[in-house]
Amino acid sequence: MEKVDFVIDRAMIGEKVSSTNYTKQIIDDYCVLDTETTGLSAYYDEIIEIGILRVRGNAIVDQYSQLIQPKYEIDDFITELTGITNEMVAGMPSIMDVKDVILSFIGSDIIVGHNTSFDMRFLNAGINHELSNHYMDTMQFARKLYPNLKHHRLSDMTEYLDLSNNEHRAVADCISTKELYDAEKALMAEKGLKIKDLWAHGSGHRHNIDISFIVPTTEVNTEGFFYGRHVVFTGKLEKMNRKRAMQLVVNLGGVLDNTVNKKTNYLILGNNDYNAILHGEKSSKHKKAEKLRLKGQDIEIIDEFTFYDILKDESAI
Repeated sequence: MEKVDFVIDRAMIGEKVSSTNYTKQIIDDYCVLDTETTGLSAYYDEIIEIGILRVRGNAIVDQYSQLIQPKYEIDDFITELTGITNEMVAGMPSIMDVKDVILSFIGSDIIVGHNTSFDMRFLNAGINHELSNHYMDTMQFARKLYPNLKHHRLSDMTEYLDLSNNEHRAVADCISTKELYDAEKALMAEKGLKIKDLWAHGSGHRHNIDISFIVPTTEVNTEGFFYGRHVVFTGKLEKMNRKRAMQLVVNLGGVLDNTVNKKTNYLILGNNDYNAILHGEKSSKHKKAEKLRLKGQDIEIIDEFTFYDILKDESAI
């Protein structure tokens, strides 16, 4: 992989999730984690609900659920997406108030989630503590086991497998994630598949990569986070030249687009754009992305530093 010189002040932006804690296992004892947040940046946004299930012998034996009062008001878009209002979180504890309860509940369990690294980034930032727990991601299993599906969001998998309804609420999403992991394990057992079979070198469903003006400078990483995903940049990046950032996305198998459209999966905002959001300002690309998300499109809006965390997890920088 191509490397670039890149330095971030960790004290300024908080801890990241260690990619060395990511694991792939078939287990029956674990905790399922899900958070609802005011946005997708662990550096700028906040947790407004956390849900955790404790699973033993493949059965749910306990659960923890808590609404969290953020420092800033919840945006109308988030309320429409999650159903969580400012009135609902008024008087609720802060995330730091329940830190000890959360850490005690999780203990040393492996954490299972859907796109788990995002939830863990938020939790680490919120409680100012980097969890050392290993974690797994049901989305990565889904991409390997259901390559025929265009999208692998939790809502997509819930509908496809007829699981419990995904409601964009923490405990409901935890239950859907647990059922998805059960289905993934069952399918692997049915087909006689082991972990090494799914992640064998070169395995996975290949997508046509439509790159307009930036082509891969290395062998395309078919295991990359952005593989086959449409990516749009907006705003000026603070820490990296945009062309270099685009190059890294393409090397990870991403498809670059100039505008947000019905194919877009990730809108990456320069930090100046994300800071503007805090003052109630949103670009036209940002507003369009939110509208598409509310209509059910598989599109996420992430800030510059979260983008760099993804690259680090992929060992792209």
